[in-house]
Amino acid sequence: MRNRLDYLVQAEALRASPDLRARINALAGTVRPRRRFRPWMGLCACLAVVLLGVGTFTGVLPLLPVGGSAGGAGHDEASTFMSYAGPVFPLTLREENDSITAQRDITLDFAPWERVWVESESLEEGGYWRSSDDILVTDSYTLTNSSAEEQTLTLLYPFAAGLQMLGRNTPTLTLDGAELEAALRVGAYSGGFEGVWSGAIGGDPKGSVNLDYAESWEDYAAALSDGAYLANALGEGPDVGGIPVVVYRFTDPYGPAADEQAGIPNPSIRVSFDLDYDATTVLGWGFHMGAFGREDGTMVQGFSIPQPGERDYGEDVHYLLVLGEDVRNMTTGGYVTGGTDPDTPALEDCGVTVERYESDLDAALREILTPEWEDLRRRTYEQDGMELDLDFETWYRAVLEYLFSYGILSDSGAERYDAGWLESIEEGLDRVCWLEARITIPAGGSVELIASMTKQASFDYYCAHTENREVKGYDLVTELGSNLACTAQTATLADRGFIEIVRQNFGFDLENGVNTVTLDQAQEHFYLEVRRAAE
Repeated sequence: MRNRLDYLVQAEALRASPDLRARINALAGTVRPRRRFRPWMGLCACLAVVLLGVGTFTGVLPLLPVGGSAGGAGHDEASTFMSYAGPVFPLTLREENDSITAQRDITLDFAPWERVWVESESLEEGGYWRSSDDILVTDSYTLTNSSAEEQTLTLLYPFAAGLQMLGRNTPTLTLDGAELEAALRVGAYSGGFEGVWSGAIGGDPKGSVNLDYAESWEDYAAALSDGAYLANALGEGPDVGGIPVVVYRFTDPYGPAADEQAGIPNPSIRVSFDLDYDATTVLGWGFHMGAFGREDGTMVQGFSIPQPGERDYGEDVHYLLVLGEDVRNMTTGGYVTGGTDPDTPALEDCGVTVERYESDLDAALREILTPEWEDLRRRTYEQDGMELDLDFETWYRAVLEYLFSYGILSDSGAERYDAGWLESIEEGLDRVCWLEARITIPAGGSVELIASMTKQASFDYYCAHTENREVKGYDLVTELGSNLACTAQTATLADRGFIEIVRQNFGFDLENGVNTVTLDQAQEHFYLEVRRAAE
């Protein structure tokens, strides 16, 4: 099979942008193979993963990540939690500077664990108690300039967060008490992929259908150790303006209303066409059913006709973007239900308006994705009560990198995205992001930089019934990804009487009042696992 990208970039575009292929190939090469897989423990119904069948492909389903074992077995004697929140990372400089040293003091504050009574007239008890598993982290650095000249630096402060959670997880940076203006730099997905039911009895560790999130600080170390991950986040994103596409735009679908008794449970539109799979790549938007006949050179894609009262009724727009050779013999038709079974009865009085035009990939994606970004902002506010702290250009770049690293535009794309549907880009995937800010330190002087953030806990799913079911984990790394020379690092635990320690390697001793410890910087990883203290 010839390289897909041979058909994505015309010779004229290559001559106009000779480094485009190199940059695309570099992006495609960012996928790192997973080093291991582990058997599941405590599998239960609420963690069930829906398996994708062989043959007709009817959808890209949001499969849950496979977690590791829990309960004390893991890394450095720490637990490997089913849901890992990532460590607190150290500050670094964009360019190394031997004149700058730092003393780091980090505080882990359990204030959010306090139970708060929330009044509610709808409850018989008149309200309920609420608390959080989050903690407040204050990561403080005294930065000293030992030179005889003023030093202007570009700081990079890393943190783990999915795109949808930036508003909740992004730290605030202050310099000598004044908040700093900082630019956001977004890294790639920090995890990998695996086969269906990887690690389970009868499962297959090979393949790339399921997400395989980072499950320990060592996974982040693998991503950050050689500097390529950060360099990509700081560099320019893919330039896809020179890639020609043919756009098929589908609007105003119509048909009879859904009627189970009349044998029309889900009136749907199907779009069928012929193509050469080695010469053509198809991206879709607004489709959720498909059949991909590589052997006979056919493809069917479809969508349900929106019904009155549904959110997209009267406003839905569907797209097929064709890269390389155009498709042939396109037909559309209505059917009584979704799916792509050839025996499904056809449906009369159905139709859709089809518009064909030529464009480039950048313009076409912006046309499709701008409304999606606006909808993401709306959904984030409705679900989390906060604004999405992410501008369109940063989000758009992340989508492009994902397409070329893991999606259908990658030579080594994940099976999970084989359908080519743009909706399958998942904003919630874990990443490492950086806040970038410029500061000046006077000759022979010092400044105090503080990163303040809310940090989520690592945990096992409650229904898994592991011994860690009520245990929460928090961790930090001392040097990973940092070029900043620290003369000392300390950690302070503000437990506030809310917790009891289950496992740790900090050296805190609550019974004897040891709440502040000096960290051995030869120890890369420190972890704290706690449960709520008995009341």
